[in-house]
Order: sequence, then structure tokens, then C-alpha cells
Amino acid sequence: MKDLSLDLIDAPVALDMAQHQPPRSGADDWAGATKPLLAILLYVLLWALAIAVWGLPALFLPAVAKAFAMVVVLALITRG
Repeated sequence: MKDLSLDLIDAPVALDMAQHQPPRSGADDWAGATKPLLAILLYVLLWALAIAVWGLPALFLPAVAKAFAMVVVLALITRG
């Protein structure tokens, strides 16, 4: 059983203010997500512009490009 008396070893130590970090705000949590979200927004806007210019064939261009990319990925996987 531990002794309940206070010793100098158990005394709380004051925090060094230079090492103290202020609490993080909610805005800092979104700082890392800004670039990926803007990239997705740009992708969608460019896709919408392509559909407006070229019509229905532009709607299928991402699927065609991703199918080719997947063939390349599968070839790289099989080569090891």
C-alpha cells in the first residue's frame, strides 16, 4: 500500500510556458484538407466544362481514361 503523505518527489511541477501549446481551433483541422478539396473541385469543374463544350462523349471520358489506367496498373502488378 502506498503512503498517502506528500513528498517533494510527488509535488506537481510547473509547466514551462515556452513548451505550452495553446488549444487548437477547428480551422486548423481543415488546413490539410484544403488542397485535396480544391483539386476535386477543379476536376469536377473541368469535367463540366468539357461536357458543355463536347456534349455527351465528354461525359464518358473519365471512365475511358480510368479503364486504360487500370490496365496499366494490372500490368504493373503482374510484373511484380
